[in-house]
Amino acid sequence: MILRDPVHGLVAFDGADARVVPALLDTREFQRLRDVRALGVASMAFPGAEHSRFTHGIGAARVMARLLARVEPLAAELGVPLSPQDHDDAMAAALLHDLGHGPLSHLFEEVFPGMPTHEAWSSAAILDPDSGVHRVLASRDAGMPARVERLVHGIHPIPLLARAVSGTLDVDRCDYLLRDSHMTGARYGLFDLDWLLRALAVERTAAGARLAVDGAKGLPAIEGYFLARLFMYQQVYFHKTTRAAEAVLRGVFRRVADLAGEGRGPSVMPPTLARLARGEALSSVEYLRLDDTVLWSAVSAWCDDPDPVLASLARRCRARALFKTAPLDGVDSAYDDEIADAMRACVRAAGFDDRYHASLDVVEVVPFESASTDDEALRVLHAHRAPEPIERASFVLSRLAGTSLVRRHLIFPAEARDAVTKLVASRRDGA
Repeated sequence: MILRDPVHGLVAFDGADARVVPALLDTREFQRLRDVRALGVASMAFPGAEHSRFTHGIGAARVMARLLARVEPLAAELGVPLSPQDHDDAMAAALLHDLGHGPLSHLFEEVFPGMPTHEAWSSAAILDPDSGVHRVLASRDAGMPARVERLVHGIHPIPLLARAVSGTLDVDRCDYLLRDSHMTGARYGLFDLDWLLRALAVERTAAGARLAVDGAKGLPAIEGYFLARLFMYQQVYFHKTTRAAEAVLRGVFRRVADLAGEGRGPSVMPPTLARLARGEALSSVEYLRLDDTVLWSAVSAWCDDPDPVLASLARRCRARALFKTAPLDGVDSAYDDEIADAMRACVRAAGFDDRYHASLDVVEVVPFESASTDDEALRVLHAHRAPEPIERASFVLSRLAGTSLVRRHLIFPAEARDAVTKLVASRRDGA
């Protein structure tokens, strides 16, 4: 199988890589990911960001194929070879790692009470005997669905494979940083993937083969990867317009849930969404009927809903009439709850229901986390001295280790902007 990809160029799944990937690509569950955007509503800030979880899954599988081509010979030289089964499990897990993602990226799992995470839905779909994905995996080996489901969560007897799927330096992040950077037009996420893969080494430990870095020459590519992650969170994932768009959609679905709980609407409601709004449990088959097209069709219909709050919020989404934001830089976070309450009062005074039109948005990411145990550490292998954790070998990563990037904003309708701006200024001045 040969594909063309805007990020990786010519993508070929042949030889060992073709044993499982083509059949999984054609399953109904994976094809569904064509209609799930990777960045949710980020296209409201970056118009090109309309790529899907489908293309990201293919990209992650491509990176895994390249990673295996690098590390399999190294593992064999150390006497800890990977089997064909290990290879196939890794390729399947890389392709399927986002299988359970709901519509609108991470936003969807935040808006309904008790909603399982996308990771839980991935597990359910892979383990469901009625799913096409399960049938493809089980046709190769009855134990393969269970192994792949665990590997999707970074659990595997071979540490190298576990960390390659879900770890400090994994194929998921390697693809999405490059892909999101390319599609948004923000160049902050670019890093040298070719050199990064060439810099990988394999370390033999009591727990088995694990990923490592081949000496100091590999450090710049690894450092570039972590810096790219930091910059993409700063400039893209935490962008104020994206956060404002998500806040409007949260208001939409919070209102939908409240109306459904009161038994009075909305007037148009997809059956699966109605069950979610009522807090009912769904099977994986039912859940996987949902995608971005279903939700956006519903939002369009709600623009004419009899409920004025829902209709107004839905129209905001469709017209990109987003909320405004006020950064809380320079305001002591100890007063966040107090200032959020004051902001909600401003929103009410402007004639809006603050339950749906006002929020304190706090987001945080740790760009590089030191391993909690030595066994989990990504280590640098040296020719003439003992291996060491990468943050000890790297000046850049030693400074990043354990630090977090935090963004705090008030989000509210434009009609309350003057009042909220004065409120924030007064707090910043210490009044």
